[in-house]
Amino acid sequence: MILIGRGIRWYNNYQSEVDFCKKHGFDFMQIWFKDGDICINNIPDPKEQYIKKVGFPVILHAVFSPEDFDAYGDRLLEIVEFLNMNEVIIHPVCDKTNVLSNIEHLLTEKVTSFSKKAKSKNITWYLENNSVIDLFHYSPADIKTVFDADSYVEQLLDVAHIDNYQHLKQIVDVKFPKCLHVAGKHFDVKHEHLPLTQGDIDYNFVFSNFLHGFKGRVILEIDGTDEEIIKSKEIIDQAITFAE
Repeated sequence: MILIGRGIRWYNNYQSEVDFCKKHGFDFMQIWFKDGDICINNIPDPKEQYIKKVGFPVILHAVFSPEDFDAYGDRLLEIVEFLNMNEVIIHPVCDKTNVLSNIEHLLTEKVTSFSKKAKSKNITWYLENNSVIDLFHYSPADIKTVFDADSYVEQLLDVAHIDNYQHLKQIVDVKFPKCLHVAGKHFDVKHEHLPLTQGDIDYNFVFSNFLHGFKGRVILEIDGTDEEIIKSKEIIDQAITFAE
């Protein structure tokens, strides 16, 4: 089964974002979590209680440095349980001005520890690949280091973080993803998250050549207009037929 969601436009009214998703057939919304808190500005604290009351399905996207696994990992899992979810995404980040040579091995240690906690709570979690600007967990070799060490964590493939289709194939070959971030990107630009109508990525080609048989979550990670988001969903709906 494939579920299609979208990243919340945090600057919009939360209920209006929910209404937009319902109207246009989205199954869930992605919400960011950073520095121990849910990143939505216009809802009252505790934010998880408000989200639960509204009742529309969400998935948390946590931005974690290696140190954040210890600082905020327990709280993240507590919120996931409170919201009656059984999945969560972690996007690894680091201080780009001081990247340690052993950063991928440090990440691997934190991933393995976090997986034990997530598994004990029956929570599936996804680790996202970075783009070239993030300096780690970007190359297929780095990504393989983590997934070879921990079989429980699943891969979130951010298609807009690839350099080219060969890079995409190499990442998929490390571990077939069960969750996707999708956006448009020009291959000669290091990092972009455009509506799917823009850029060089052909999602029909991606699904038919690299993601055949994909089942899981697809998340539109774009901050576009209503019209651009609706058109991007139409492109993904069509591309998904190539995965069946």
